[in-house]
Amino acid sequence: MPKYRVYGVVTATKYLGEFEADTKEEAEGMAWESGEAYVSVCHSCSGEVDGAEIDSLEVEEIDEQD
Repeated sequence: MPKYRVYGVVTATKYLGEFEADTKEEAEGMAWESGEAYVSVCHSCSGEVDGAEIDSLEVEEIDEQD
């Protein structure tokens, strides 16, 4: 009988900051270049998580009236 390795894909978010830009695309580019687009995993979790990285960014416009 074959054996299988099974991995769970974990999804999370990390706040990267606020960026003043003309477009969402420009803000996303600024975020990628900001030095904050990384994932840090504590020593305890590092034994359970492999390859933690940011695959994509989600950009939302800030409503200054809030």
